[in-house]
Amino acid sequence: MHKGILTSLTIGTVTSFLIAAPQMAAAKSDKFPGVSEHIKVNAEPRVVYECIRALRYKPDSHVKELKSTEREATLEEHFNKLPIVGSATCTYVERYTNDKEVAYKMVSSDKFKAFEGKWELTELPDEKATEVTLQSFVLLDLPVPFLRQIANTQTIKGVRDRLAEVKKLAESKATASSGSTIK
Repeated sequence: MHKGILTSLTIGTVTSFLIAAPQMAAAKSDKFPGVSEHIKVNAEPRVVYECIRALRYKPDSHVKELKSTEREATLEEHFNKLPIVGSATCTYVERYTNDKEVAYKMVSSDKFKAFEGKWELTELPDEKATEVTLQSFVLLDLPVPFLRQIANTQTIKGVRDRLAEVKKLAESKATASSGSTIK
């Protein structure tokens, strides 16, 4: 069984790890075991915060809300087309600090050993903008060489995609609420 997993590691995956390793080292926090990236969003923290929380309600979302209160929610997310494992299911809790932070931590998973992180929002008042940082640590529960590095390579891609998605949503919402249009 382990030979099948090991043979599924293609040269492309290992090569992408080797190419991405310097980027990961720069993006990695000294205290946080995962990856971290940030982006400037031209919208107020309240708008960005609402967009982060709204991601799970998109039509193509694979997230199901199991229970929710004002300060936290328990979510179940299905991941498809993951390298090495194919698909995975993860139940996690999100904790909310209005307009400042959305932290998440795994409760259970069929394939993950770790799944945690947080969105941090820092207001840039002189610019009517928000610096958004997303930290994420994902580790598969498999005995594969370089697994953490491979997971971090995939995770940083996902982090960048989510940050770009939130930027697009928040800036669109901020523009619509201000009544101006971007040309």
